[in-house]
Amino acid sequence: YKRVSVPRLFGFKYFRLNILKLLLLTYPMFSTLAYAQSSEEIDEDPYLDPSAANEMLQPVKRAKSNWALMFGMGYGLNPIIILAPSLSFSLFWDPLVLGLEISDSETLGIWEKERKANFGTSQLTGGTAFIRWFFKENFYLVAASENRSINLWSRTYNRITSGQAKFDMFIKTNIASLGAGLLRFNDLGYLSIDIIRFNFIMNPTVKIVEHWETWSESGQRNMLDQNITERSEKWIKIINAHTGFVVTFGLYF
Repeated sequence: YKRVSVPRLFGFKYFRLNILKLLLLTYPMFSTLAYAQSSEEIDEDPYLDPSAANEMLQPVKRAKSNWALMFGMGYGLNPIIILAPSLSFSLFWDPLVLGLEISDSETLGIWEKERKANFGTSQLTGGTAFIRWFFKENFYLVAASENRSINLWSRTYNRITSGQAKFDMFIKTNIASLGAGLLRFNDLGYLSIDIIRFNFIMNPTVKIVEHWETWSESGQRNMLDQNITERSEKWIKIINAHTGFVVTFGLYF
């Protein structure tokens, strides 16, 4: 009889001990749930700022509306824009900005005296189509397709003993670029900064129009060709330069 009852008694005590442990472990959890439920029933916290809470739950929009027309002017580190600030036309459609930038040194050019002193008779033009995508409240990624051109007239390469030449140079390039920047709206206008636009596709071309030359007569035409090649490579390097810190400010409607 004892051999049968002792294991049963031991099992019953072990079972009760486990029940007691289970109750002790679950009591804090049930009390926490009960407290949380009672807290949810409170309508307002007297120590909570309603306006601050509403701003956190419903963040302020980037602009007054989810879409707007934008008009501005940009200037920055770009071989075209640095001498001819760009006019910018774009459409804001949250979270995107689709736009176009246009530059022309003849109509929007600055540093006219410096440009003529360094480049002579010249014209710098550019057109950029871009798309910006906001990935944070004010920060965006930008993809752009650019057409840049530099027209240089009346270039000369003269050596009294060897030969003389006069020609025009027309340098063009098509560029695709990716970058990032910052744009912020205020009550009436906006300010954007393309921090960097890194060029990864470039397709430059150079056209030379010769007016006259005497290098062939002296048998040293190769020297003129070498000079034209060196100038072309220099201008291609300049016109393909990356864009950085282009600041655009304007109005939106």
